[in-house]
Amino acid sequence: MTMSTPYDKQASPQFQSPEHLLETHLPLIRYHANQLIRRVPDSIEMDDLIDAGVLGLLDGAGRFDAAKGAQFKTFISYRIRGSMIDYLRAFDWMPRSLRDSSKELQQAMSILEQQCERPVEEADVAVHLGISIEEYRNRLMHVRSLSIIYFDDLPQNRNDDDVSSMIDSISGDPDQMPDSQLETSDFTQALAKAIMNLPTREKVLISLYYYEDLNMKEIALVLDITESRVSQLHSQMVLRLRSHLGLDLPHG
Repeated sequence: MTMSTPYDKQASPQFQSPEHLLETHLPLIRYHANQLIRRVPDSIEMDDLIDAGVLGLLDGAGRFDAAKGAQFKTFISYRIRGSMIDYLRAFDWMPRSLRDSSKELQQAMSILEQQCERPVEEADVAVHLGISIEEYRNRLMHVRSLSIIYFDDLPQNRNDDDVSSMIDSISGDPDQMPDSQLETSDFTQALAKAIMNLPTREKVLISLYYYEDLNMKEIALVLDITESRVSQLHSQMVLRLRSHLGLDLPHG
């Protein structure tokens, strides 16, 4: 039986000062803030996202339990990002017109994919809505800031001590995951199936962005398309997944 020592306790996050935690993990907080700030309106301040991330860090450090098998950096990364996402939701900066546009796009995609029994193309949705492909792409650009909130709004593996993105329960190193992530659920299986049914380019996008951790600019280079096109495809992918899973956008 391994005995814990006073040194082990001092080294654990719960026994580290807030100043030491912040000094060590501020780069991680800034990383997540930078990922989010590029896809929200100018009214959202970087400092506010960082402040939310700091709160997530400190709260997560107090809740972390190494006995559950998760690495602290993995655990705290979810806490930091989740705290920022919660801030953005509470801020309620999204106009009703933006929410309505997202709902219209998602509903059109849902109707068409049920009728066609295949992943629909952008031309299909544009024709259904009576708009041009250019207008459809413009609408995807307008709702891009919603896509990051509502993709993270997918149900999570969560209890009082653990929080992890549902998407990360599909792929990853089991040794790095909290116990709750290893539990198979009907929703996890449905999400995995929905991802498998995505068009090839969207499957590549989800892999590069969420698993390989590339940013939009880097993905654009890999796929040999513009950064704005990557953003459009990401919005379309999010709407398609939510449609497959039967998830409605929250009411404004």
